[in-house]
Amino acid sequence: MRGRATDLETRTNRSAWRQMSKMRQSDMDLSRFRPQPFLDFLSADQIARLKAEGYRRKLSDAQFIYSRGDMDPGISIIESGAARAGIYGSEGEFILTSFLGPGHSFGEFTVFTEVPLSHDISAVGPTTVIRIPAEKFLELGQAEPAYLAALMRATLMRSHVLLEMLHAIRILPLVPRVAKFLLILTPPPPAKSKVRFKQSDLAATIGLSRASMNRALTDLENRGLIARHYGAIEVRSVDNLFAWLQHESAGY
Repeated sequence: MRGRATDLETRTNRSAWRQMSKMRQSDMDLSRFRPQPFLDFLSADQIARLKAEGYRRKLSDAQFIYSRGDMDPGISIIESGAARAGIYGSEGEFILTSFLGPGHSFGEFTVFTEVPLSHDISAVGPTTVIRIPAEKFLELGQAEPAYLAALMRATLMRSHVLLEMLHAIRILPLVPRVAKFLLILTPPPPAKSKVRFKQSDLAATIGLSRASMNRALTDLENRGLIARHYGAIEVRSVDNLFAWLQHESAGY
């Protein structure tokens, strides 16, 4: 009797786990792939005080903001425009890790550690960046801990997106894997839903061969979910691509 009861309990637990997994899957929304900007967690007055402690840099399209290995302790905030962060490979391919829009920050860990910048960061279109030196930001944080709390929330949300990227690489089949990366890398509104880089760079970012990447993109294009352009991939409908991904990745 005890053995039968244990078997029944095991089956019940498995059924409950599957049901919980389905509920979690149905509850997913695009916010999982789009971390909120740092400035969204601050009031208008706090933003004004923060900007007053920094200095502005105006950049043109593709102009480098920082290079991997630079030592410049401080936090940078995108006031207008956008930036992309990634690492150049040995053969010149660009491995994109994030697309940053207005209100987003980067370089945060240089405020709290002595580690150099880990990524190449360049402007996407005309862009204005505000740079706050580390000591100035720490002084603000000591006087008003809300700055540190806001930075922690924004940073943890970005870390979550990186975990989603790892999940895609390690778990998902080819086409859903590419779809998930496109959702993560597509700029949020009001920017156009285009991932602006070469197909070979996207392949390097995900760790695929060019042939596999072409096969996956052809599949998504045939489904009417994306369109390929020179130097860019357009997501025709973010909502439709997300709905398709939910359906295709339900078992993962």
